[in-house]
Amino acid sequence: MSRYVNTLKTSLSAEQAQTTVTQYLEGEGFKYVDERNEKVWRKGFGALVNPQFIKADVANDGTVHIEAWTAGVSLVPGIYGGELDPMHGVFGAGPKLALRPRVKELESRLGGTAVAATAPAPIAANWFPDPTGRHEHRYWDGTQWTATVSDSGQSGTDPAGAS
Repeated sequence: MSRYVNTLKTSLSAEQAQTTVTQYLEGEGFKYVDERNEKVWRKGFGALVNPQFIKADVANDGTVHIEAWTAGVSLVPGIYGGELDPMHGVFGAGPKLALRPRVKELESRLGGTAVAATAPAPIAANWFPDPTGRHEHRYWDGTQWTATVSDSGQSGTDPAGAS
C-alpha cells in the first residue's frame, strides 16, 4: 500500500507546467476533485473499475511533485480502501497497467529531471478492506498485511491470506 512519488525540475514556468498537467489529464478523462481532503485528478469511481489518482503539485519555479496510485480494493462505487503504487508489484496488476503509461506520459510532457528519489509515504496501521476478498477487513500493521481478519465485527485469523 503506497504511492508512486517523483519530483521533476522542469524548464517550464509554473503556468506552463500547470497547463501541461491540466490539458493532458483532462484529455485522458481525469477530473480534478477533492478526494479525502486532497485535491487530486481522479479517473473512475469504483465498482467494476478501480479509481486511478494523480496528484500533481506545481511550485512557483516550475518544479512538479507527482504522486500516483490506484485504489487497492473497490467493490462499490465511491467506496474503496488502500492505495497501490502503479509502478511496482503485481497485486492489482490490471488497474496499475492502466495508470502506469499515463504517469510516464505526463512526466515525459513535463520534461525535466528528477529532483530526488523519495520513499513512498507509509500507510499507518489500521483495518482495511481485505485485499484477498475472503473477509470484510484485514489488519495492515504499517508494513504488511497480517493474518488478523474481521467479518461482521468478529475477529479471526486467516494466515494463508496474509502476505
